[in-house]
Amino acid sequence: MAGEKLASPTVSRGEFGRSLAESGLLDSAELLPGSGSQGAADGLVAAAELVAAGKLTRYQADAVLSRRFGDLRIGNYEILDRLGAGGMGTVFKARHRRMKRVVALKVLSREVVGTEQFAHRFQREVETIARLSHPNIVMAFDADEDEAGPFLVMEFVNGRDLASEVTTGGPLPVADAVDRILQAARGLDYAHSRGIVHRDIKPGNLLRDADGVVKVADLGLARISGPGAGPGGQTSLTQAGSIFGTVDYMSPEQAVDSGTVDQRADIYSLGCTLHFLLTGHPPYQGGSIMAVMLKHRDAAMPNLRGTRPDIPPELNAIFRRMVAKRPEDRHQTMMEVIRDLEQIEATINPMDGPTPGRPQIAESSGVQGQTVALDSPQAGALRDTFAFDTSPAGVAGQSVSQVGRMAGLTLVVAEPSRTQAGIIRNYLKLLEIGNAHTTGSGREAIEVAKRVGADVVISSLHLMDMTGVQLASILRADAVCARVGFILATSETDSEMTADLPQDSRTVVMPKPFDLQKLKEHIAAVLA
Repeated sequence: MAGEKLASPTVSRGEFGRSLAESGLLDSAELLPGSGSQGAADGLVAAAELVAAGKLTRYQADAVLSRRFGDLRIGNYEILDRLGAGGMGTVFKARHRRMKRVVALKVLSREVVGTEQFAHRFQREVETIARLSHPNIVMAFDADEDEAGPFLVMEFVNGRDLASEVTTGGPLPVADAVDRILQAARGLDYAHSRGIVHRDIKPGNLLRDADGVVKVADLGLARISGPGAGPGGQTSLTQAGSIFGTVDYMSPEQAVDSGTVDQRADIYSLGCTLHFLLTGHPPYQGGSIMAVMLKHRDAAMPNLRGTRPDIPPELNAIFRRMVAKRPEDRHQTMMEVIRDLEQIEATINPMDGPTPGRPQIAESSGVQGQTVALDSPQAGALRDTFAFDTSPAGVAGQSVSQVGRMAGLTLVVAEPSRTQAGIIRNYLKLLEIGNAHTTGSGREAIEVAKRVGADVVISSLHLMDMTGVQLASILRADAVCARVGFILATSETDSEMTADLPQDSRTVVMPKPFDLQKLKEHIAAVLA
């Protein structure tokens, strides 16, 4: 982990080289030239050199120094780091030995594995989950067994969970909280339509990547219902009648029997997660698990506006319906939640005042500036890298007039995050581009681009229905839009994600974070 020291066994450089060769990670010949010292602890220096050069991770160096070779591989995957552990198992950052794809690998605990029938249930469930493909769901790539136990291989999300985001920066602005919950609801609606109920929705299971896309994690441990799922039309990784979930966000009926709940339990948990994002704590707190469970069943649900007067009454009403005690009093489907949140989202100004305890808006004479999600990096948490700065300092000290005007252009912004789309629109206004249209999906972006005769399309990498790379390819194949300038805005460092982007002078990648000057330069580049 960042900031941690390497383990310090007394190992010479020669001994470390032999251990390195035995590990299979590198050949001893790849040891960097040392300082000439051959002291008893010089192996630690050699390990630190390889870590600094990016040839080993700290986790790998520690394992080699301690000769814990069994900790370096699981199946066909090299282990890069240990990300965390919980009741269901341990999660590692790993890399496929041949494909070199970086993934998150979860090894299930022996307690979870339990009975002999587990392997059959596990295989049946992961086969179903592997067929899921949605931008707001962490994808499952592989599943297998190793000496360490059964493991599930998932998409590695370069970002952090919403629990960490709030813990670090405090309660979110209303627009940001609605945006995150809405994205999660879209992913869950997709899962529900395919017979999957998550049963453990909480801030820690909602990951937000460096592009601002929220992804629902741990669907591999969800309950699956439907034909062929087993007796009673359902199967579970836990025994019927047992408690599964996190009590701070658990619906009343789930505490009675988690094996019989339906999608309305996820709606309740998502409502509790909304409460956390807006207030910094779950709806109920108590001295014991039982005390919290009883409050979920019997206590009145807190009023959000009592804590946050800036919360619109309409949003408070949506929240209270989501967390109704009786399932029949809640929204009955996640699509109903999405429709209600989309309506309230349209009335919220993402540029409204900052939430107390979060980074403040910078202001300067004549120009309103805003910096979003500039939380300080914390140990064990990755920094958000989608900061946008519209202040003069954000354009290298230049005034707006020096940056230049681009009046008369027509742009389409394909960005599922309303907050980020609003910030990009703010940039475009500073460039006097008044004819800008925003969409959340690729399909809608194509339709709008044709209808308005777009000069440029700016797209996030992850959209509601496709990737930005797929959107670019569709536009290039369309006779009407073939010459439209295309800008893919992304902080994704994996070149495989953008490898299929059309290679032409009117298509460019704009790395995040970017400022007003960079945006202007990229727009000019695709119009040249």
